[in-house]
Amino acid sequence: MEKNIVVINKRLFSETKTIEVNGDIIVPDIKPDIVSVINTNGIGYVYKEDLNTGRVRVDGNIDTYIVYLADNGETRSIQNTLTFSESIENSSVNENSYVKHEVILQSIEAKVLNERKISITGKVNIRIEAFEKEEAEIPNSLDTLNVEVLKENCEVKSLIDVNRVRTSIKEDISVDNSYEVAEILKADIEIKNLENKISYNKVLAKADAEVKLIFLTEDNKIGVANAEIPIMSFIDINNITDQDICDISYSIKNMLFKVNSKEMHSISCQVDFDVSCEAYQRKNLDIIQDMYDTKNNINFTRKDILVQVAKEEKCQNVNMNEKVLIEDVLNILDVRYRVNIININQAGNYSNYECELKLEFYYEADNRNGLNVKNIDLPFMVKFEGEQSNLEFKVIKKQFSINNENVDCDIEISAKQLDSCLKKISIMDNIEVTPLEEENEYKMFMYFVKPGDSIWKIAKKFKVCMEDIIKLNNLENNQVDIGQRLYIMR
Repeated sequence: MEKNIVVINKRLFSETKTIEVNGDIIVPDIKPDIVSVINTNGIGYVYKEDLNTGRVRVDGNIDTYIVYLADNGETRSIQNTLTFSESIENSSVNENSYVKHEVILQSIEAKVLNERKISITGKVNIRIEAFEKEEAEIPNSLDTLNVEVLKENCEVKSLIDVNRVRTSIKEDISVDNSYEVAEILKADIEIKNLENKISYNKVLAKADAEVKLIFLTEDNKIGVANAEIPIMSFIDINNITDQDICDISYSIKNMLFKVNSKEMHSISCQVDFDVSCEAYQRKNLDIIQDMYDTKNNINFTRKDILVQVAKEEKCQNVNMNEKVLIEDVLNILDVRYRVNIININQAGNYSNYECELKLEFYYEADNRNGLNVKNIDLPFMVKFEGEQSNLEFKVIKKQFSINNENVDCDIEISAKQLDSCLKKISIMDNIEVTPLEEENEYKMFMYFVKPGDSIWKIAKKFKVCMEDIIKLNNLENNQVDIGQRLYIMR
């Protein structure tokens, strides 16, 4: 029997955990006493992962920026790092497994304990997925001249290899020369413009790190610095060709933003990344759905396997045009955004996802000094066919314009179903062929078509070729009607 070999990136498990991290921060001696917290923001990431038999452990940081009102009336900030670790037990994991993770900072809050001490609490959602290579043998044909086969064509992605490299960016982000940067109030980083180019046994991965910083000047003014910093890395993948496809992902492993002490018109940015590449070969397969032999009995069982199919992923875009009230808004410095899934309802063959877009406006007010922050939640819903699965949200368009005390929000969100490229296929297994009892005479049958019949089912029932039924009964196509009389010769 001929077989196709497909290498599956088999998912061993997928688990999401919420981790709460707590800590106390002492205000440094060089900074004034704290009166109240204006805002707390941060970035969460995993800097280390350990993989052992039956266990995955991740260690991570939340780099935080606490903006506070000082007793002298100034806006000041404190940088701090919270650490966390989490272990997940799963018997299917071993040292050869491949792990992916995603870290989302769900919330972070700071409370004043006294004028020199702050309590801080952060919550992060961590989704950890483990995979391993698995070869699947898919029957293609039997070594016999008398077999009749019903096939379905399917283009699948067969895993070539997975590899990961470490890369980094290091750059000084310049600000207006009229500013002398004193403290960083907020830092954000987003990976965009992903692309890759395949050459002999290598993948060139390119992207841009969009860095947004809000800072405080020496004369207590608020400034903004933006930069797009290119990221480039070469990833070794054996036996890859320019006809193959790559899934590239980036994850932060370490980061540092600091004011340049000698030249206070710039901020030093250094970020380390893991760049992961999953390389796949496209394979066009004819999956055997059913078969029979006109001279032999064929017995078989079936088993279901999940394969990655080379098809367009399921996406849905949501457009939101909303007016939000922000009192005394003078200038919008930045807007952070995050999407949360609130509830999932199954309705027939569809999954309805109730979501909210959480917006965090950083702005200057016309009657208040310093940094101001307002949180807005905008509900929306998306619907996908099939059972519930992991979704990835991206804000692909965002425009904010001030109209008196209203801010007009024009936002477009893309929701992508991450599991949409997985397809369950049923393949034949344990195939046994035994000879039929010999019959010396040809026989003619008269058969009346029953509900649910097809030419294939009828031909298989009498162990004759489909073409023989079509020719004998002068059928113009493969369609038959209930009650139709057919002559069958064998």
